[in-house]
Amino acid sequence: MKFKPAFIGACCAVLWLTGPSCGIAADAATAEEVRQPHTPTLIFYLAGATGQPDVDAIRTTVQKLKSATVVEVSTNHSYTRIRFDSHVVSYHQVAQAMAEAGKSAGKNYDPYLVFIVSEYARSNNAENVDAIFAGKRLNTRVHVAPLDKAKGEFSVHFLPLKVDQTITAPQGFNGGHLHHPVSDPPPRGLGLTSDYAANYDKRVRESSAAAQTGPK
Repeated sequence: MKFKPAFIGACCAVLWLTGPSCGIAADAATAEEVRQPHTPTLIFYLAGATGQPDVDAIRTTVQKLKSATVVEVSTNHSYTRIRFDSHVVSYHQVAQAMAEAGKSAGKNYDPYLVFIVSEYARSNNAENVDAIFAGKRLNTRVHVAPLDKAKGEFSVHFLPLKVDQTITAPQGFNGGHLHHPVSDPPPRGLGLTSDYAANYDKRVRESSAAAQTGPK
């Protein structure tokens, strides 16, 4: 069977046109995979975010931050889920934006995260993890309080942050300030599994009310 030159030329043209686009798509996918580990979606529990004005205030303020997207705001349970690149803005900057949103609504949202160390209650892990929580530098940025020690659940409340607009790097507390000393392999860390909660947990929310002892 013989192929006509015109047909062969058309096939070559198609391959030439589609080849670069396939390469671009692959590059984009690779870039996304690289970005993912530093782009969490986290749940911030709030106090008193119960109406549409709260939703509007949170969305307007948070989405001014580079890379931040408000995934969900629940007025039934007073929380928000936010996706952001922690290499662009810190956990603290996101929390501070919400605190400012609360002020604009005449409220103190007191945003906090839930940090989980599932192996906390095993062996002498509690003593070692508590020593990290008690770190002087850490406590100038956040206050960590137990929610359920048996399950290794802790609330992370944020101290006020004055953001320097001339600095482009993340400022204040970031996720790695707890994750690295707890989860990095020894001797840099304790080698324990840790994570920040990403979804609503009614049980955690209810138990947190009695556990909040940090500064407001």
